[in-house]
Amino acid sequence: MNAPFDTAAVPGDAPAIRPEVPADVTLSICIPTYNRAPFLEHLFPHLKEASKAFDFSYEIVVSDNCSPDNTPEVVERFRAEGMPIRYYRQEENKLLSNLLSVYHRARGKYLVYLADDDLIIPEALADNIRYMLANPEIRAVYTPWEIYDDLNKVSGGAFYSQEEDLMVFGPGQETDLFTTLVKDHIFPETVIYRADAARAIVSAPRFCYWAFTYLAQTVAEGPVALRNVPFYRSVTLTPVAPNRGQQGVEGAMTSWDDYRGGLEYMIFSLLRRGNLSATPQMTEGVRQLIDHFVATRMRVALRLWLERKDYIRAYELIARLNHLAPSAMADMQGLENLPLLALAQTLARLANGIAEIERLVIAGADDGQALGNLLRDTGLERRILAMPPPKAPSEKNLRTSVVFIARDDLRQEFLDQGYEPGLIISERDIRATILL
Repeated sequence: MNAPFDTAAVPGDAPAIRPEVPADVTLSICIPTYNRAPFLEHLFPHLKEASKAFDFSYEIVVSDNCSPDNTPEVVERFRAEGMPIRYYRQEENKLLSNLLSVYHRARGKYLVYLADDDLIIPEALADNIRYMLANPEIRAVYTPWEIYDDLNKVSGGAFYSQEEDLMVFGPGQETDLFTTLVKDHIFPETVIYRADAARAIVSAPRFCYWAFTYLAQTVAEGPVALRNVPFYRSVTLTPVAPNRGQQGVEGAMTSWDDYRGGLEYMIFSLLRRGNLSATPQMTEGVRQLIDHFVATRMRVALRLWLERKDYIRAYELIARLNHLAPSAMADMQGLENLPLLALAQTLARLANGIAEIERLVIAGADDGQALGNLLRDTGLERRILAMPPPKAPSEKNLRTSVVFIARDDLRQEFLDQGYEPGLIISERDIRATILL
């Protein structure tokens, strides 16, 4: 059986590992990557310049998830220029293992994760390392991160704010830590680990938000610090790929159940490690705290789905929020047209998804042309023609058309013409799915 983290199978054309990195490295910058050679071309010069702010030794550790692009050549070129890079290559794409791989390959006293499409704030990172060197008992330092437009070189501010500039929590103070996270909506994602804390991370959670579970494990063994000295730039727009999506935004739109799982894991860990049992009052209090945290994140997700014009996903979130936290919906703006938009998008996506459909026939609507335009705006594919009923439909028309009827009494007319029963959709059918 192979050792679980011995995943650096280096093919012949990959950079060979060189011994130039000193054994007493202070900081390991850990970069898992996959198929992102252009981003590494952008990142490595940034790190070379950033290292001028370091008055300590550092290394860059890259774990390549079997990239099919020219990542090995990019790494080798920058290493040949003298950058202290160590490179490892997975023999296949191992999404959940690659972060573990890069952490366990690092040699530094302190380890920091850096996404291949993000950046650091050099002076702030150096300041946090100096703080850890001056306080060697600290196992991890967590800070907010800066939202950064690298295309226009503009800061969007910190993702969250914390009440105090420095807060330290140790074993036995997990309840206070949990309350602080929920109250201030702190996401413990950007973190510098002491080496032993990082190497204690040996699994990748699937149903619990990793940042909360790793924090629960780390604080159980020693003190952690929350410092208001952001060192990480989460890049939204980048000159490397100006039109690309941003993974952090995607997470904000979909990960609220993982957030709940991570907070629930923290409470589970607290109780188990302390050999405690939760009272009914504690259980209810914790549930309310978690519900409030999750409802806030779902409101953020709702806004993002609306901006993306995905009205069906927005409707699903509203349905859940009305059950979870009805008061959270009281001051939501911009929902006046959502019912109509969600209805139109439901019909558009239904037509898009049925095989061999070429037409969406609109019958009985007060303004069929306006409805056709709305369907197009909400996602009806260009290959599908929105049109009024033809007077004499051909066999192909009958086979390749979805019919939308505004009134149920029109159904029989289209059945008599030979349209397929399952392709005649009424407004009542759709309204039964959108209850706004």
